[in-house]
Amino acid sequence: MLADDCENDYYRFGDIYLVGPGVVVISHPEDCKKVLFNHRFVKNKFYRAFALIEDNIYATQSTQLAMLRRRQLRHAFTPGYLKQMESTMLQCGLLLLKKRWDSRLGKQKQIQVQMENEFMHLAVGVIGALGYGQGPTNWNSHTRSQLIQWIHDYNLLSLVRLLVPLADKFPISLLFTHLIQSKCQFALSVDSAAESRLNECQQSKANRKADILQALLEGEDLESGSRMTRQQVVAENIAIIIASTDIVAQTLTWVFHYLLLCPHIYRKAAEEVRNAFSHTHLITFDEAKAQLPYVEACIYEAARIRAATGVFLPRVVPNEGVWIQGHFLPAGTQIGINIAGANHHRETWHDPQIFRPERFINNPQSKAHVLSFSAGVRMCPGKNLALYELLTTTANLLKDYEFSLPNSARFGRGKVDQSGRPVAMPRAHRFTSVGPKYPHRDCQVIVQKAQ
Repeated sequence: MLADDCENDYYRFGDIYLVGPGVVVISHPEDCKKVLFNHRFVKNKFYRAFALIEDNIYATQSTQLAMLRRRQLRHAFTPGYLKQMESTMLQCGLLLLKKRWDSRLGKQKQIQVQMENEFMHLAVGVIGALGYGQGPTNWNSHTRSQLIQWIHDYNLLSLVRLLVPLADKFPISLLFTHLIQSKCQFALSVDSAAESRLNECQQSKANRKADILQALLEGEDLESGSRMTRQQVVAENIAIIIASTDIVAQTLTWVFHYLLLCPHIYRKAAEEVRNAFSHTHLITFDEAKAQLPYVEACIYEAARIRAATGVFLPRVVPNEGVWIQGHFLPAGTQIGINIAGANHHRETWHDPQIFRPERFINNPQSKAHVLSFSAGVRMCPGKNLALYELLTTTANLLKDYEFSLPNSARFGRGKVDQSGRPVAMPRAHRFTSVGPKYPHRDCQVIVQKAQ
């Protein structure tokens, strides 16, 4: 319920409200950016729980370390490097998904799939290939399932550590043996991939692969010449793998959920794709970006109305304090950035509770108001990677398949609230992301080949 509470609290309490002694929540997009764009508002101790291996770009409270990592990873998510990785992304994500579906559709006219699970396997296939430096033949169903389990256990152990700071210390660690062993297996697998890549590079200086693993190993700070240690590479790689998997999978789930809740929008998006590309063409990111503005708008609108990021982004007020909405917040005050509140801000978004992709058409500045990938100096470094996956996956699936809800669906099929808006499936906070509360029940979708 926490994700719903964040959205509801904005509508109830407005741009700023107190939730506890020394803890304030803000929702106005400009106030949120004021905090997020300033290095002096450091992350609070909540993030320490994510540093299970070593401090990393996501968990660190150190401004210096955050800036260093961004300099070391400066080229990993640039348009040019992403373009080099695009073939791997498509092969290990979208094309593997299509292969599974087409195999089943070769035997029957339509199939029923659980979309969140399908998108989780897609996202894991992509980031697994990029983070481990392996091709599609290495990412079968068992391998993807193993990585999904490691991600789940790692997140759960982070939550346990947040609640029980000494959870990984003996004798309390005996209570969490399975989770600790899973974390170690995860870290060992990532470290083994790094070792294999280093050996490959020593044997051959040419033909180095373009992927996240290589970017981490070669990442160098031009100011100091420093590179990451092997353990730091493992810590950063795991952070990227987890963040990319959760955000991509959940955002895709919300995109298709809202398209199916709004048939006229779904039809408009599908027609845009099919009018622009033949059914045999594999749509690339650049092509989708140039020719599919409505599909891109659907993605941004889904990310706005149901952000897949965590519910609050906690920060700490610096020594000089800060004025927000006419209130002075002294040093040390904990500030919660309400992502759901900012994405529903009534002065920024007209009819914010309505799924309306048109708000992004011919209005490029509106994208900057969507805070689902955070913003500013600690913005998600993999945002551009996520957008690559979101746009190419959505475009190609709309081109190649027809989607519909099963007769048993509890949402859609004309079910509306008192204001006439389609009722969306309930959501739940999963520590690092916000997804469907009951995916096995609510994410069932009928898929068949597009005519």
